[in-house]
Amino acid sequence: MLCDYHMHTRLTDGLEEPRDYARAAVAAGVAEIACTDHMPLVRPFANGYMRPEDLPIYVGWVEAARQEFPQLSILLGLELDYLPGIEPELRELQQRFDWDFFLGGIHFIGEWNHDAPEAIARWRTCDVDVEWAAYFKLLTDAARTSLYDSMAHPDLPKKFGFRPKRDPTPLFEPFLKACADAGTAIEISTAGLHKPCKEIYPSLEFLKLARAHGVAITFGSDAHQPRHVGRDFDKAVALARAAGYSSFCRFSKRKKTSTPF
Repeated sequence: MLCDYHMHTRLTDGLEEPRDYARAAVAAGVAEIACTDHMPLVRPFANGYMRPEDLPIYVGWVEAARQEFPQLSILLGLELDYLPGIEPELRELQQRFDWDFFLGGIHFIGEWNHDAPEAIARWRTCDVDVEWAAYFKLLTDAARTSLYDSMAHPDLPKKFGFRPKRDPTPLFEPFLKACADAGTAIEISTAGLHKPCKEIYPSLEFLKLARAHGVAITFGSDAHQPRHVGRDFDKAVALARAAGYSSFCRFSKRKKTSTPF
């Protein structure tokens, strides 16, 4: 059973609507998808996020896709960014609709969108070790809130190929402990295979540590167009097996269940 728990619509930085991703999922043999468009993020520096007034449109699109493709399980979700002090905003948003799944992501270090193409220039001149440490501090703080069901692309700072000089394992350990304590999963994302890093998020070493901490996993393509749905999931499953996993998480109304490969 394949379940793709990460995709974006044209309300943010994707290209199509949930029905188009659902059609692609059925064609690809994917049994379940989670629509996880970017949350309405009310910040002056945030581009590519949903407008608050579009949120009911998005929810309506998901429901329409469910009606059109009853053979496919379609979860209503969001990708929720974390910024210091954003917790009340997230809690209010989580009460507004009957959500199935929340994916957590760290795209901003301060006001710097570190995974946008224009960030490459800064990555070339910054202290990479310092920025990786800042990112994982935010990721760990996010996991500790227990507001997320799974944390997306955990080692995202490697996206453009900028890696720390020092061993990053001490950065991973507090984050994974926070996930284990909160019962929060992490995502295995195949999107990294199509970025300059040419590697699944997270790395095998990271994933082995996650398994040792008892942290569960979800799978995601981070699809921004329908043809990406379920992309390279054979490689994702192989990576999970190599790290010692034999099952992954599924969600419904934010209740987690374990499913064997």
